[in-house]
Amino acid sequence: MSLSRTKAGFALAAAALLLPGLALAAAPDTCSVDVSVPAVPVSLTVRDASGATIDRAAVQVVCGATVRTLQTAQDGSVTVSLHPGHYRVTVQAAGFAQLDQADVILPQGDGPAALTLHPGSATDVVNVTAQSGFVPFDSNAGSKTNAALIEVPQSISIVNQLEMESRNVITMNEALRYTAGVQADEFGVEPRFDWLKLRGFAAETFGVFRDGMRFNSLSGKLDPYELESVEVLRGPSSVLYGEVPPGGLINQVTKRPSAERHTEIGGQYGAYDRRQFQFDTTGPFDHAQVWRYRLLGLIRNSGTQTAYTPDNRRLIAPSLTYHPGDRTNFTVLGDWQHDRTQWSQFLPSQGTLTSNPNGVIPISAFVGEPGFDKVTRDQASFGYTGDHLLQDGWNVHSNYRYQYINFHGQTIYGGGFDGTSLTNMIRYAYTLPTRNRINTVDNRALRRFHTGDWEQTLLFGYDYQHVAVRSSQAFQQVADINIYHPVYGVTTVPTLSPYVNQDNLLQQHGLYVQDQIKYRNHLIFTLGGRQDFARNDTANFLTNTESGHLDQRFTGRVGVSYLTSSGISPYVAYSTSFLPNAGSLVYNATTGLSTTPAKPSDSRQIEAGVKVQPATWNSYLTAAFFQINQTNVLVSNAAFQSYQSGEVRSRGVELEAVASLHHGLSLHGSYTFTGTETLQDQTTANIGKWLPQTPRNQVGMLTDYTVRGGRFAGLGGNFGVRFTGKNAADSANTFFVPDYALMDAGLRFGYRGTLFSVNATNLTDKRYVATCSGASYCYYGYARNVIGSAKYTF
Repeated sequence: MSLSRTKAGFALAAAALLLPGLALAAAPDTCSVDVSVPAVPVSLTVRDASGATIDRAAVQVVCGATVRTLQTAQDGSVTVSLHPGHYRVTVQAAGFAQLDQADVILPQGDGPAALTLHPGSATDVVNVTAQSGFVPFDSNAGSKTNAALIEVPQSISIVNQLEMESRNVITMNEALRYTAGVQADEFGVEPRFDWLKLRGFAAETFGVFRDGMRFNSLSGKLDPYELESVEVLRGPSSVLYGEVPPGGLINQVTKRPSAERHTEIGGQYGAYDRRQFQFDTTGPFDHAQVWRYRLLGLIRNSGTQTAYTPDNRRLIAPSLTYHPGDRTNFTVLGDWQHDRTQWSQFLPSQGTLTSNPNGVIPISAFVGEPGFDKVTRDQASFGYTGDHLLQDGWNVHSNYRYQYINFHGQTIYGGGFDGTSLTNMIRYAYTLPTRNRINTVDNRALRRFHTGDWEQTLLFGYDYQHVAVRSSQAFQQVADINIYHPVYGVTTVPTLSPYVNQDNLLQQHGLYVQDQIKYRNHLIFTLGGRQDFARNDTANFLTNTESGHLDQRFTGRVGVSYLTSSGISPYVAYSTSFLPNAGSLVYNATTGLSTTPAKPSDSRQIEAGVKVQPATWNSYLTAAFFQINQTNVLVSNAAFQSYQSGEVRSRGVELEAVASLHHGLSLHGSYTFTGTETLQDQTTANIGKWLPQTPRNQVGMLTDYTVRGGRFAGLGGNFGVRFTGKNAADSANTFFVPDYALMDAGLRFGYRGTLFSVNATNLTDKRYVATCSGASYCYYGYARNVIGSAKYTF
């Protein structure tokens, strides 16, 4: 990265510091606080329409720099210290419509202020205002009932929009770098896709969802600007989502129309000639806020640290909501995106991981041909989400999305040194055009019952997915290249030899039921079961053959939590999941052929932990201990014959803490220990070894601070440290990739609705190898990236 680019990135922040009287960009405030009068304790009580108190409701009291976010106790009350004034109060609770009340006078006489919630539809997305800081309160992903996170017997993390904006994340991998149990940037610099692991298991193929429905992340990729949060469900989650990896799933939540009018326009400029313009506008069409809209988009032209590799994007995403009352909510969503980039680079270990007499291979190394290599992607989606609360108390919900992804990639990649020198690399040309057509549906109904000391939330659901993929692959060896002194444009690419040309059709039907039972607001039982029917059909155009098979699986979850009045909730749970081995054949010893379709791989997990979310301060802390065993794993012998006799195990510890304190300090810290082991394999040397590309230890600590008052109100920034332990480069653990530690930092300042910021990742520009998948295939991690941005809000 040139020095001029770095200076340009910091210039935006430097300009901001020269402007007097700055404040964070925000909508005009109608509140007022008399700070000359001492603060006094103020009591608030949250009740439903019948007068019954509501515990675990999220209460936010806001006025300018005064921000208080708490949860009600078992008696529905909460106490907060406030100066007398007029405040805006927001209250959220599972099963009720959100209360958003402006110009609330506090304190109100000698008694507590009464806040009343009414039943509402269980919308698929819980909108949490930015004033709640980094801390999540509830999520639809873990239960599909909007249950509070502390009541779900599963380890769940949420990275919300405020945290993503404060760090200016530019990929989903970057958003999850401080989240426990997640291995982000698994293969280092990868501009095409999001490669992630959860609890040691790959998540990118079947483990990435969008708005609760499957998203093909090995063809498509979403921009974080389109998202309001990223949810991580760790551990087997088939009971609600069908076929998913044993490590869990990642759910990307799309931004929705808002009842409050808000428009922002912004731009970015930074390292590698990054130039981006973006906008986001939302609000109601009418005074009654029945019709609401949102339209966002961006245009980006950018290079990357790899030579001849752009990161260009065009995005437009409209949405429309019909909200005639608290009982009905219907939203139509759409988006279109075009990307232009390149393949990741496969580099030898000599010169990246270990020494080479010719020196270090530059991080900008490009082993392909600029005139041949390209990756283009066009993707679009259209769908809806609807909720309606019936008079008898049943809440019906429906989700549908159609999406297409046209991906065309061709590259010339490296295959290691040619054996005659440590400069010339073997190269292969490869093409991968794919066309994806995906239809997904999720329909469900839930009902809440309350009898004496017992509360019950019953959920029934049916989902369906239809995934049609047309793909072809071809390759051929081409001329070598000197990686230290590459000469491009002289290589002739021959006609490639096709080895894949097929249609794949995956159809899955799933029926699920879940019962959440609460006794005296303390003891919570969660029971769930699901039956799946998954059919995979393949038409091979090279051999003119067709094949197909049906997989059926029953999966479930049983868990128990105990919720104390102080906000501590220990839990234990047992869950199962399955993952299909679509298109794979296993070796038949009788016939000597690989003709038998592979069965799905099955997983089981036992997890115990504790969650802490006290009502007195804005925080969410979790500790989880788990063991996952996956059986029916496909493994191969020395003759590359596939057998379904493998078994692997992952067990570990995850600690995570998120807090946003009253004086402007927010924290996000995590520690992950993931001990993976191969228990059964056709290759004896692999037994007892770590799973490859999976570090045992990861640590992340992020601090973010904003000055709340005084002359420098609105000045803020963050600093983070990330550590990733060593990981094995192959299944036999013949060599390891060493650990590394990185630092991130950011600075921001606002002035009259304009927010200036600058963010840097890998602040010290450390050169490191993220991982290797063999001696000839190593992958550099991200170098320093500095991005300056400016945003105007009105």
